[in-house]
Amino acid sequence: MRALVIFICGLIFMYIDFLFSEFSPLFINELSIYIVPRMLFMYILLISIYVSPQISAFFAVLFGLMIDVYVGLIYGVHTFGIVMFVIFMHTAFRVFYKDFVAMAFVVLLLTFLYDAYIYLVYTILGLVDMPLFDYFALRSVPSLLINALLYMVIFIVSLKTSKVRKNILGKY
Repeated sequence: MRALVIFICGLIFMYIDFLFSEFSPLFINELSIYIVPRMLFMYILLISIYVSPQISAFFAVLFGLMIDVYVGLIYGVHTFGIVMFVIFMHTAFRVFYKDFVAMAFVVLLLTFLYDAYIYLVYTILGLVDMPLFDYFALRSVPSLLINALLYMVIFIVSLKTSKVRKNILGKY
C-alpha cells in the first residue's frame, strides 16, 4: 500500500515539475529567468530518510527512467543522478531526520547540486550553451527559491507517506 501511495505522489510531483516547465522561461525586463522545480527529486530524497533507502532507490530508478524518456536527450543522466544523490543522502545525512531546518538545508543543497550536475553534463556534451554566471543568476537561484517555497508541501507529503501502512489488511 505504501509503495502505491509513493508511486502516485511521485507521479503527481513529476506532473507538477513538467507543468512548471511550460511556464519557463519567464521574461522580466528582457531577461529570461528559468524556474525549474525539483519536487519529485526532493520527495525521493525525503523518502530515503523517512521510509526506506531501498524503496527510494527503486523509485529513483523508475522515475529517473521516466524523466529520461520524457526529456529524450540523453538516457541515464537523470536516473544516475537521482540514484547517486539518494545514496549520498542516506549515507551522509540520515542523522538529521528529526531536525526540520537541517533537513531542509540538506535537501535544498542537494537539489541545487543535482541541478548543477544536470547543467554540467549537458554543458560538457554541448547541449546547453548558457554561460556559468547566467546559469547561476537566471536559473539556479530562482529555481532554488521556488524549491525552498515548495519544500514545505513536499515535507508534509513525505511524512504522511511514511505513516501509511505497508499492507491493506490490518492485523486482526
